[in-house]
Amino acid sequence: MTISVNGVPIFIRGGDWGLDEALKRIPRERLEAQIKLHKLANLNMIRNWVGQSTGENFYELCDKYGLLVWDEFFQPNPGDGPNPTDIPTYIANVRDKVLRFRNHPSIVLWCARNEGYPPPEIDSELRKVLADLEPTRRYQPSSTDGAGVRSHGPYSWRVPREFYTITDDYFKTETGSVSVPTLESIHGMMPKKDWDSINDDWAEHDFARGNSGSENYPGEIAARYGDFRNLPDFVRKAQLANYEAFRAMYEGRNAKLFHPATAILTWMSNPSQPSFVWQIYHYDLEPMASFYGVMHASEMLHIQFNQENGELEVINNRPEAAKGLTARVAVYGLDGAQFYAHETPLTAEPEAVTTLGPIAFPTTIHTVHFLKLNLKDAAGATISTNFYWLPAPGYPDDFESLQSMPTVTLVGRASSKDDGGQRIISVTLSNPTDHIALMAHVQLRRKSTGERVLPAYASDNYISLAPHEERTISLTADAALFKGDAPLVTVDGWNSTVAQTTSGGVSIAPNVDAMPDKWPATGLPLQTANLR
Repeated sequence: MTISVNGVPIFIRGGDWGLDEALKRIPRERLEAQIKLHKLANLNMIRNWVGQSTGENFYELCDKYGLLVWDEFFQPNPGDGPNPTDIPTYIANVRDKVLRFRNHPSIVLWCARNEGYPPPEIDSELRKVLADLEPTRRYQPSSTDGAGVRSHGPYSWRVPREFYTITDDYFKTETGSVSVPTLESIHGMMPKKDWDSINDDWAEHDFARGNSGSENYPGEIAARYGDFRNLPDFVRKAQLANYEAFRAMYEGRNAKLFHPATAILTWMSNPSQPSFVWQIYHYDLEPMASFYGVMHASEMLHIQFNQENGELEVINNRPEAAKGLTARVAVYGLDGAQFYAHETPLTAEPEAVTTLGPIAFPTTIHTVHFLKLNLKDAAGATISTNFYWLPAPGYPDDFESLQSMPTVTLVGRASSKDDGGQRIISVTLSNPTDHIALMAHVQLRRKSTGERVLPAYASDNYISLAPHEERTISLTADAALFKGDAPLVTVDGWNSTVAQTTSGGVSIAPNVDAMPDKWPATGLPLQTANLR
């Protein structure tokens, strides 16, 4: 199945929603922030799983932000409960829903049931209702069967290359990963006594045995990046894992754009309660690294490294060719030294993958190294950038040596302006050293209290800077959220901090709380038998 809009095929990148909010008391402002975040992540569809988002605001805001809706009726997986027995009442509810919402252009299809087919007596009635009221939209009986549609996960963290495997799940309606929030979000969702041991409170926030694979996650991440010193160390390692997994979730499908892949929907992009899994932003509306991995992978023009076959690829989601492009490859060692650089001119064909062949990694490369990709337009402006940490061919996925990277103190400058009730802060981070600054993370706060300003919308985050590189990002938030206070931008990262300064009315400071060596070493032990 391929979704087209005005005759143009659209590669679907989206997220599954259950409840928009666990208590179903969501104000329009919060709902708009959630949908806006999906738009800024370059997603184009929300799946209204089992029809649980029921308000007019949901559809109006999807219309406003141009997000397509895969809408469903009211039947969960057959294993989750009995079939409806009062069929006239059930069909009356369906008629009411279709009549109420069918004029919203965001709705692209109606799906009868999650992970199963409706009983024949309901299916036949649904077909009659839709033939009568909705003859132009597709009727999809099952969310996991028919026309190449499949769900069935996996829902747990995986190494990036595993996301490139496609069997018969061409229109993938469900797959996910553990997605750990920022340190501040974790502090906000649990009392201090539970911060440094993985216990029942973590399980209450979905870090438990089940489809998420949370019981295996601490061991997987420690084996990949090294043992945990404490919670801040767990969080910084989890952000690398977040970025890797969620970027690969979408890049793996990019690599087979329309041949045969046509869609990828994350299970689940929106958290209806504070959680450790299946989300691209936290319940408090702060995005984690997962969000920015998705944002980059879902660009309309995107450069990527195929982690399954080692080839350089340019993804063009536009209906016209992109001419006069240049793909630039740079390979760096763990010490920041550049081992290799190469440029390739190209034309990216419309709605297709343009493959530029395998990257010629030098044989003398470090066992752990970095790959930086830039796609430039005919004027030389960068239109897509991507950064990978990789093992040398033949070596295992062991990135523990990343812990030996020296701390890079970035230099920041900023400016602030108010426009239409929005405060827009421009932040430029410069790397003055000969080393890589890996996954630098900025947060917007109120200066006098240090409290985060949320929601805040960043043009990018968790950025990696090559030696002597600088990048500018914008942070936008409702000016009223500052409560009359001045803005503060804090910086943390894998090996990044920042020189404290004030620039353009904006204070810039290191996020000291995020530094693992500022906290006692606890090892973050598992305290709950259910997680072992």
